[in-house]
Amino acid sequence: MEHTRNPDTSMTVAVVEAVSSVENCEPTALPPLYRVVDTDALDALFATGPGAGGDRGCAVSFAFSDSHVTIENGERIVVESATETAVASN
Repeated sequence: MEHTRNPDTSMTVAVVEAVSSVENCEPTALPPLYRVVDTDALDALFATGPGAGGDRGCAVSFAFSDSHVTIENGERIVVESATETAVASN
């Protein structure tokens, strides 16, 4: 499932919201995101606003909860079930 991040929302919050939507649970029911990625670095990499300097030309992928997350160009968040990702790679 694809999600588009609101520029006023930090990337870490957007990721948690996207995964909770796909996994059909409350964001607080997910494990802490900081256990799988450096959340400060993730927010800094995709920072928005005047002088933010966020890198829009990169992609980041990681496993989180029961999902595989890919962030593209700082705006597009693709969340796939970990089982769907495992089947597709076999």
